[in-house]
Amino acid sequence: MKVCFVHQLPHPSHRGFAEAINATFCHYHTKFCKLPIPRTVKSILEGLTLPKADIYLCEGGAPLFPVWIKKKFNRKAINIELVGDETFMVLENTSFVYKTVIKVAMSEIDGAIAVSKLAEESIKKYLEIPTAIVYPYIEDELYKKLVFVNPNLKNYNIVSVGYAKPAKGMDLLVKAFEIVKREFKDAELFIVGRGHPKEWEKVDGVHVLGYVDDLAGVFKKCSLFVQPSRFDAFAVSTLEALRAGLPSIVTEMTGAREVVENLGKYFVRKVEAEDIATGILKYFDLSEEEKFRLSEKARKLSEPFNKNEMCERFKKEFWKIVEAV
Repeated sequence: MKVCFVHQLPHPSHRGFAEAINATFCHYHTKFCKLPIPRTVKSILEGLTLPKADIYLCEGGAPLFPVWIKKKFNRKAINIELVGDETFMVLENTSFVYKTVIKVAMSEIDGAIAVSKLAEESIKKYLEIPTAIVYPYIEDELYKKLVFVNPNLKNYNIVSVGYAKPAKGMDLLVKAFEIVKREFKDAELFIVGRGHPKEWEKVDGVHVLGYVDDLAGVFKKCSLFVQPSRFDAFAVSTLEALRAGLPSIVTEMTGAREVVENLGKYFVRKVEAEDIATGILKYFDLSEEEKFRLSEKARKLSEPFNKNEMCERFKKEFWKIVEAV
């Protein structure tokens, strides 16, 4: 059967998943993006010109409408949604037009593979379809490299990784850090990722690093990783931090919570600056011995999240979903 992966970027893990099932790759809007026509018309044209396939694998919400169009002319095709972004988590808070388009396009989703329980729950609110969960993974080179990182668990340095958008909640972490700084004067916060405002460095101890080539170099300077997301299907950076032996705090709206909660319930926090700060302070108050124990546990938790294991799991679950629809 011919599988077409209709993608956005794609995410590195999603690329690996698609390669595992021998899918052909097709970007959802490159053909007509420069034409001076309404976006809806572009989506219709993109849908009409998608290659014919037996199965379409959609990466997140953006390709749903073009695939919906294509299925109107290819009724036997199967549409499997790869729930790897926040589309269904935030849908009720979007514009009327966008919400309507996505809800219409949803009608042609036959099955879904989600990257976390949180992501699976988000689509199950709308559709009764076969679903499965397959987690993303750490890229091979980084997986091998991070295991040799020795974080400095004796200091009070925090690191967070993510590009600049409100869903990532980095502003919440800066506010939380201001609270932490009152009690731990030598605490520092390292923010990694493109687009974050340099003005955050006006807060004593905050370092806005932008994109960095070597995460290992940042991780080894720190004792704690924090993922402060408002909505996040699954932040791979959390897995990377765990792989480096960094105990990690995430919010309850982060897909990685189901991994991190194995460190202890207090490592999963509410989406509030004050509650994130409470979690950080609780960790900083731990004994050095307990921090080292948590570091080893964090590294152990990262072990299953390698490319080979997750791609094999994806292949198995993908074909099970296809058979079920």
